[in-house]
Amino acid sequence: MTDQQAAKPNPRIGGRPSLPRRVWSAIVRESAPPPIPRPAPGEEQLAGGHLAVGVIDDAIEDGPGSDVQGSDTLVISAEVPGQVTLHRRVTCPLPMPGSGRRLVDRTITFRHATLDPCFVNDVLVVRWPDEVTRALEPFRPTGPGALRARAWRFLSGCGAVIAVGGILLTVVTLIGVIFTGGALFADLPAWFRPGVALTASMSAAVLGPIAYVICESRVHRVPSEGRQ
Repeated sequence: MTDQQAAKPNPRIGGRPSLPRRVWSAIVRESAPPPIPRPAPGEEQLAGGHLAVGVIDDAIEDGPGSDVQGSDTLVISAEVPGQVTLHRRVTCPLPMPGSGRRLVDRTITFRHATLDPCFVNDVLVVRWPDEVTRALEPFRPTGPGALRARAWRFLSGCGAVIAVGGILLTVVTLIGVIFTGGALFADLPAWFRPGVALTASMSAAVLGPIAYVICESRVHRVPSEGRQ
């Protein structure tokens, strides 16, 4: 054997793999099953885990080509002691697609069993943003103070009706006074006074929304007062 033959590397020993071997390796990589996702901790582990306050950074929607468009996926980040930033993902409780956008930059409180920054399934939300709480609360209040809450809700509905009626009556009265010179009210009873009706309708248009806002605030406040 010459010196040149001895210096030439043997491809079968330490050189580049042969073509059939490279093709076979590529086939094995393509046909390999996807990695099994890490199982999420159980509720008992999460309930006894650490508490963290994070921020909703983004809301991911299903693509337009998806067969079924469900709830959004919320991307959460939270700073914890030890200069660690946790990244978690959770399904938005609001069912409408795109509703998660309203929750971006809102604060969310959750529990986690590990300090793994990228363990996205390690999350149990214990407090959603106020927008979610208001959207998911039942229309018919239950529990302590439910009767008072229903009464305030009825009054808020009355305030809304008064506001809408006042706005419509104001428009009709203004049209009759300005454009017809009062002829629109000629067939009405003699006791009807356009000026008085206009004043009353404008007052209703102003006071109705105020009453609605006050009563609605009481609807949301009564259940919390009953739990104290």
